Amino acid sequence: MHKKPTSCYCLKLRRTTGNLTRFYDKMLEPSEVTVSQYGLLLNISKAENGSLRELADMAELDRSTLARNIKPLIKKRLVCDTKADGARDSKLVLTRDGEKTLLQAAGLWSKAQEKIKEALGENGIIELEKMLKALEAL
Repeated sequence: MHKKPTSCYCLKLRRTTGNLTRFYDKMLEPSEVTVSQYGLLLNISKAENGSLRELADMAELDRSTLARNIKPLIKKRLVCDTKADGARDSKLVLTRDGEKTLLQAAGLWSKAQEKIKEALGENGIIELEKMLKALEAL
């Protein structure tokens, strides 16, 4: 099915982000994580035994969405919850497999970034950054 052209900036951006997400997911396939999961692994790595609340803030997600998105990573044994018995908030850390997966995914993510830079060129990247900053400020 061919997508009809639209003058709506929101729809154009949604289509573009969908295409971009699929591109990154395809690039990350060998690591067996999606770009969203890669971002979560990266944040968990940076947070060093961070709480679900801290990770939600870092990932700019609400806690329930984050908890739902963490479940597949726990199931794959890439992340484990180290919260103490009786504690209310999870404390998430990468497992050894999670660290390996993060390292592999980081290399693949870098390759994806390079392909985007090649496609847009240096000036295109500069303009993209300006436009994204302006849109984030709305």
